[in-house]
Amino acid sequence: MKVLAQLKGEDTWQEITLEECLLKTEEAGFYTPGTVEQLLENGSAVDTPWSIFKKAI
Repeated sequence: MKVLAQLKGEDTWQEITLEECLLKTEEAGFYTPGTVEQLLENGSAVDTPWSIFKKAI
């Protein structure tokens, strides 16, 4: 799965891999392991203090 990431305060989105997204969300301690991929699949945005992540279409 491809994921779009945006730094808060920026206007542009960058395409990253799911693995990169999981590293910056679950492995960083912001989300419980195993939850981020399901949130993205369901169309939800995943928010951390520094970034927003969403599934690339």
